[in-house]
Amino acid sequence: MIKRGDGNIPVLYARGKSIPEAWENSIVRLYQEGLLWNRGDIKDQGKPVLDSSMTMIITNPDSDLFFHKYMIASCRPEDLFAYQMEILGAKDSWVHTEPGSTKWSYHYHERLADYPGVNGLVDQIQKAIDSLAKEKWKKRQNIITWVPERDFDAPDPPCLQSLWFSIVPDELTGDDSFVFNMNYRFRTRNVMIASPMNMIGLNTLDSYVIDKVKEKSGIKLRKGRIVDSTDTYHVSGQYSHLLSGFIEWLQASKQRGETIEDRCLTRESTLVGMNKEAIMADLLEQTKKELVEKREYTDRRFEEETAKVRGISEEVSRINGY
Repeated sequence: MIKRGDGNIPVLYARGKSIPEAWENSIVRLYQEGLLWNRGDIKDQGKPVLDSSMTMIITNPDSDLFFHKYMIASCRPEDLFAYQMEILGAKDSWVHTEPGSTKWSYHYHERLADYPGVNGLVDQIQKAIDSLAKEKWKKRQNIITWVPERDFDAPDPPCLQSLWFSIVPDELTGDDSFVFNMNYRFRTRNVMIASPMNMIGLNTLDSYVIDKVKEKSGIKLRKGRIVDSTDTYHVSGQYSHLLSGFIEWLQASKQRGETIEDRCLTRESTLVGMNKEAIMADLLEQTKKELVEKREYTDRRFEEETAKVRGISEEVSRINGY
């Protein structure tokens, strides 16, 4: 690790065929070349933050290597499935925009699908789908979360900033097929906590958009690489023990001759057997509480939210294949 710096956050790169491989490689690069500095945040408990600007390239996002085994202790498969549902809109109704609220002022899907534009709410996801299906060569398919009027002074503004989509011909197949590329950018992300779930969640959204574009356009379209960029990709002081624990675990794994395949769970081993009805029940119980607190609860509204959550669960199951 870099012990001293010249004030420049290092710009690092990592690559992997699968999401967990890219994540693992990014941690190694951060550990080896990141910048240690004291930012004075009380949450760091007097310890330095290990920082970088990181770009990850996932060449096969739908690889059967689905989830890193090191994350099992802090993230259950049920939590992961619930997060995939959140990324497709299952928690949009939980957002509190009333002044003075200490609850979440956004969810990523809520900002992407109900962005507060000057002339009303904008469904950026649907606009991108419609545009890509009609004029796939255009490079304006950029959707954002940041609302300056709300976020500059918010206690917890969105970490995810934007997603960009592009469709490019696959000239090697000779069958008039196309490849769907996605880039996304975070302003900040804690490596050991948020990154793996973010990556799987946004890959779920990628699959959703691809499927809708195919339905509307009829073109042959497959998923391509994903570029994951973060302005400050870091391990804060309070989570430094997770980083050191991971490095020790990884070194021991390699000494045993294990490969990335040994350190990952497949899609099937991660997802098969989970209780999806229990996941939906938990989501709907909290949905009801949030609607009551916002004074928006009616039987009809809750029925609509129930149907929405059930539909999203089915969509995530279809995308996952389980």
